[in-house]
Amino acid sequence: MASALLAVMIVLAALTGTGHGPPSGWAGASAWLAAALLWPRLPAAQKRQAVLLAGCGLLAFGVSLFNGQRPAWLSVLTQNTALLGMLGAVSFLQLLNTAEDARETLPQGRKALWRTALGVHLLGAVINLSAVFIMAERIRATGKLRPEQAMILGRAFLAAALWSPFFAATAVALTNAPGANPMRLAGIGAALAAVLLVLAVRDIERALGNSSATFVGYPMHLRALRVPALLSVLVAAGHWLLPQWAALSIVSLSALAIVCAVTSVERGPRAAARSIYRHGRDRLPGMSGELILFLAAGVFASGLQSLISLGGVWMPFSAFGTFEAAIILALMILLSILGIHVVISITIMASWLAPLHPEPDLLALVFVESWAIGLAAGSMSGIHIAIQGRFGVPAGTLARGNMRYCLQAYCLAVVWLALASR
Repeated sequence: MASALLAVMIVLAALTGTGHGPPSGWAGASAWLAAALLWPRLPAAQKRQAVLLAGCGLLAFGVSLFNGQRPAWLSVLTQNTALLGMLGAVSFLQLLNTAEDARETLPQGRKALWRTALGVHLLGAVINLSAVFIMAERIRATGKLRPEQAMILGRAFLAAALWSPFFAATAVALTNAPGANPMRLAGIGAALAAVLLVLAVRDIERALGNSSATFVGYPMHLRALRVPALLSVLVAAGHWLLPQWAALSIVSLSALAIVCAVTSVERGPRAAARSIYRHGRDRLPGMSGELILFLAAGVFASGLQSLISLGGVWMPFSAFGTFEAAIILALMILLSILGIHVVISITIMASWLAPLHPEPDLLALVFVESWAIGLAAGSMSGIHIAIQGRFGVPAGTLARGNMRYCLQAYCLAVVWLALASR
């Protein structure tokens, strides 16, 4: 039953993002019902984390309700369902792994580390978080992803938020900084992303020391790249032909289309249908970890958003220049560490700073920088929760491991703010 509900969630979430599906609450309801059925199989540590997150969110809802607010209860159903649907859809790509892939010796060493970082950055710029999962599924040794592998995948992927037009970060930043020049933002962001990639890899090398020679990376050759490359082409075409569709819906539907087409050609329609059914029945319930943690995190974020709306308006600045931008960026990263979703903090900051009439390009750069750095620093960020749920690497371990990188990245980001404000 849980597998059927998850399949329904995947389809409904994808269709909702096209503008032709049912209300997003239906996908959320399917996700919550599946979570209730899968709760017993969740490890005790993840149960405690989910209860703590949801409990804090409900407490925040209660406080806002007591103070006369009308909380947006529907957000509990709709929060994170599009992302969960995409993660479920991308899991079907595992059906395309061949016996030859399983026998292949994966590359090791510093070159593998650099190539993996560059690969997930470029592919993730187009196909979003699915690039992280495609690569992580392949490189984890003996069934377990190592923290340093997870950290480099996350850092390099998030750096693409600084320039990629396919990232939600760019859309959110441009929406909340009206008048910003998309091409200038992409140019400045791409230069910073290149520097952050070098910083991310060098930091991992420093942390590993002599052990960096044993780092297992993703094989960057044609056969290994065929699935993510094909998905990238379809997603890019989807963005161009159907700009009104949500990015995550394009990724989900493209992944499902690739699986159906390739398995039908290679195995025949009937065998393909059996393989897809077995995957849905046997493997989809395995995403119980990320499912429940994402839903609990959604309750937490929705409650915090309701609570924050109670606050009054206080403005310590009289202008918005490099210094003020650096302070705002630090504050937004801190909010991410506290568990407040970057979309919420961007919306809040845009409204808060509006009376100062900030320079649009500078404000947009602050927003994408907060996305690239803040999500790497926060244990409650979507990428860390997803990795913990799927691969068992604790989100807190990833956030702590990224702290030195994030501090250095923040310093570089401030330099870029100074350059952008000239």
